[in-house]
Amino acid sequence: MDSIKEYKLKNENGISAIILSYGGIIKEINTPNRKGEIENIVLNYDLNDEYFNDKFYLGATIGRCANRISNSTFKLGEKKIRLNENEGKNHLHGGHNGFHKKNWELVHYDKDRKFVQLSINSIHLESGYPGNLKCEVIYTINNYNEIKIEFFAKSDMDTIFNPTSHSYFNLNPSNNSILKHKLKINSSNYIPINNESLPLGIIENSIKTPFDFTKNKEIGEEINSNNKQLKIGKGYDHCFVLDKEMSTAAELSDELSGRKLIISTDRPGIQFYSGNYLSGSFSKNQGLCLETQNFPDSPNNLNFPTTTLKANKKYYTKTTYDFSII
Repeated sequence: MDSIKEYKLKNENGISAIILSYGGIIKEINTPNRKGEIENIVLNYDLNDEYFNDKFYLGATIGRCANRISNSTFKLGEKKIRLNENEGKNHLHGGHNGFHKKNWELVHYDKDRKFVQLSINSIHLESGYPGNLKCEVIYTINNYNEIKIEFFAKSDMDTIFNPTSHSYFNLNPSNNSILKHKLKINSSNYIPINNESLPLGIIENSIKTPFDFTKNKEIGEEINSNNKQLKIGKGYDHCFVLDKEMSTAAELSDELSGRKLIISTDRPGIQFYSGNYLSGSFSKNQGLCLETQNFPDSPNNLNFPTTTLKANKKYYTKTTYDFSII
């Protein structure tokens, strides 16, 4: 494999990011706290080579299909498609050879360090997915303190496609827990899961339950509640159905550091994962993921928004991170 390359983005307000060619990984997002001190607010490894053995999808670009597909199979038209198994009998985050394991090619790196454009080609039947698919991701930073993530894709055959970005945020990196962070999600419904973290195929109302984040709430407030879904996930690891697309999907804030993150997207869902299985170099709940995406196992749940990408049809999606001080 070619060596891992780093691409630094920066704006005029002290906010910067480092993107890796390997996995399209967001290695750093550096923002000021209330005192003006610049710190990295995403979990990462010190050495780039450590990402080769990463099992947490740290900061990675995920594809072709984020989240889980039950029994690693689905029907596409009349064809039964079998994908590689990489989580028991199920398929997770694009399989062993997903986008997170690719060294992405550079398309364009802005001389003012305002954006970087990366590209990969995923060949027919790679990890079992039909079609030769080309995917590009563009990371952009601006002086409004936003980082935008845009995906473009096209396949020469009908396939499924559901990319996401898998950064673990901790707005107060001096504290190894995000349980005091406050979270608000623009969602009044979520998708319950079974013991394999696969969706039950239904959408449940979250109001007045531990999954109610319609108002700012500390993540740790109800995470240890006597709730079957929280026990299955050992915390939060669920997809929330967004009430309105291309608006604010989620707001994350930390009182001690004064940092605030607003996420907006055109996707129908956001996976909230509270870092329940972090271990080794990291501690449980040291970071959290807010992954904008289509619903998990959509190809096997026809009542969910489709992830089918028709042959030669152009795919586009955008998610924006907006950083500020509370």
